[in-house]
Amino acid sequence: MAACARAWAALGLVLLAVPLWAQGADRYEAQYGTPVDVSLDDILGSVGGYELKAVRTTGQLSMSDSGRGYVLRSRFAGSARIVPVNDISYQFEQEARQWVGRDVQITGVVGSNTGSQPDTDARASTGTSGETRVVITFWGYLGPEEKVDEKKLEGAPVSTLEWLLTNPGKRDGQLVRVVGKFRGHNLYGDLPTASRRQGGDWVIKDDVYAVWVAGKKPKGKGWELDANLKRDTSKWIEVVGKPVTRRGVVYIEAVHVALSKPPSATADAAAPPPPPPRPRVPPAVVFALPLDGESDVSPDTQRFYVQFNKDMDEASFEGRVELRYVGGQRPGERLFDAVRLDYDPGRRVLIVDPGDVLSYGRELELLLLPGIVDLDGLELVPSAPPEVEGAVAVLRWYIAG
Repeated sequence: MAACARAWAALGLVLLAVPLWAQGADRYEAQYGTPVDVSLDDILGSVGGYELKAVRTTGQLSMSDSGRGYVLRSRFAGSARIVPVNDISYQFEQEARQWVGRDVQITGVVGSNTGSQPDTDARASTGTSGETRVVITFWGYLGPEEKVDEKKLEGAPVSTLEWLLTNPGKRDGQLVRVVGKFRGHNLYGDLPTASRRQGGDWVIKDDVYAVWVAGKKPKGKGWELDANLKRDTSKWIEVVGKPVTRRGVVYIEAVHVALSKPPSATADAAAPPPPPPRPRVPPAVVFALPLDGESDVSPDTQRFYVQFNKDMDEASFEGRVELRYVGGQRPGERLFDAVRLDYDPGRRVLIVDPGDVLSYGRELELLLLPGIVDLDGLELVPSAPPEVEGAVAVLRWYIAG
């Protein structure tokens, strides 16, 4: 009975399993949750409340006392060691040297680990003095906000998103002025979701050319747009900032944003191309109850369950499911001429009722024959052993003797 209960539980898990990855979340946010904005002082004052949680916080960047690595110092002189994940460690090390003594924002997980990846055992550690030392392993960061005087802003050369994207890297680090239609937090899928560096990054687009904007919220004197609402995506925004190109994706570290007119009378943001069609996966048997190969099946078993990975065409089972004893019929045994089939579309399960008491000590075969298809018309994946001719798939059970 315990084995049967475990099998039923397994069947339930197969039927009810749902992907854990929320659409639009990157791998770190999928693991640790959406980062919360919190002060460094609050983290240091309540480590247990934030341990193993995603946060976005700001502090003054300093070298660690050992001179190896960096710490963020809070307003009240506390500090947390910060460790970049491998993906951004080289880039951060190159830029951090210029930011020592200035405020830097990071997004990561609170805790402590010995490696550089946050998916290890990230827990706060206790030093020799008994005080808790906080480590934040981070996957996103923003450098100090650059102060640009009005003359530099006015003198920023005008560029287009098309020019920036077709000449990647040529204007990196130089102040430019661009205009694009506001697209919120990538609400239309104009850019790969995984290319977002910070939760606050947003998108502007002109024609088919889109870039991420970082460092400034989409707001100014007398106006503010909501990056989570499509109703605000009819506005055009002028961005002054420095382009940064990473792995073919262009980001603009903004120093100034303002509402703008379209760059031309016909300008608009083109719809992103439709995603490529998903590959068509043929159906296959993924589970059976009793379990395939089980050696102690009761002769009184009245149902055999076969589960598939796809929605099946119920009509295609007719005449293509055969139940038989291995080695043929013995004297006194009856043929399975009263077998009944039923299909549960909600669970993708074929239910086979043998219609008779099973013979003790026999090996039973369920044959799925060619022509069984799913709702897309794709045929069942062949999995039958070579010694069984004519079958696409075979399941076997041994009746208790």
